[in-house]
Amino acid sequence: MRNDIWNWIGFGILRAAGRLRRRVGNKLTHQKIVYNFILLLCIFLFGCPSIIPKRVDDTADAKSSTTPSADFTTSRDSLISLLPNMKAENLDCSADIYWRIIQRGQASIPLLIESLTDTTMTPVYDPCKKGNLNVGEIAYFALAELAEFPAYAVTQIQFDVIDKNGCWSFFDFLFENHNKKEYQKKVMEFYASNKFVFHSFDASELNACRKKYHITGKLQWKE
Repeated sequence: MRNDIWNWIGFGILRAAGRLRRRVGNKLTHQKIVYNFILLLCIFLFGCPSIIPKRVDDTADAKSSTTPSADFTTSRDSLISLLPNMKAENLDCSADIYWRIIQRGQASIPLLIESLTDTTMTPVYDPCKKGNLNVGEIAYFALAELAEFPAYAVTQIQFDVIDKNGCWSFFDFLFENHNKKEYQKKVMEFYASNKFVFHSFDASELNACRKKYHITGKLQWKE
């Protein structure tokens, strides 16, 4: 129907152009007459810009789908930024960079909190995630080695379920990237507004990795 209307309009323009040409003689070329009629018709009925089909540019959408979101910060710390290049596939004693970050002690805590939103992938596999951890998730595990950040006290959400594979329901929250900014904010507020005291590990708490990297204790939350 729409095409028929435009065909009818075009036919009318050509007929009118022919009549005008016969009246004014050869002073105007046929092409100029048609152009003038089209221009006037556009202005009168629609306004030219409104009837010109707009080009849909898919480039911006394609670019945005492959560009990391500005919501997630990439760590600038010299050690934490090396986590994506680790050769270790789990966080055992072979994960040298991970344990060196923990070995640095309390100085690493603000840097790890800053890195909680870093979604850069690492080679470290986690069976509860059923996939590789990103830097922000490794930052969480490193923080847990350095200080107490009880899930409920930080988030005000109860996480009570541990499944048959030993996977804690909190991890479902942690592994969702859209929760990372919120969690980072709450960890930051919790760390800034609470007091911590250093607790030295007893013999039973000194596992092989803590012994290897001379990690003697962690900060305990003082309620």
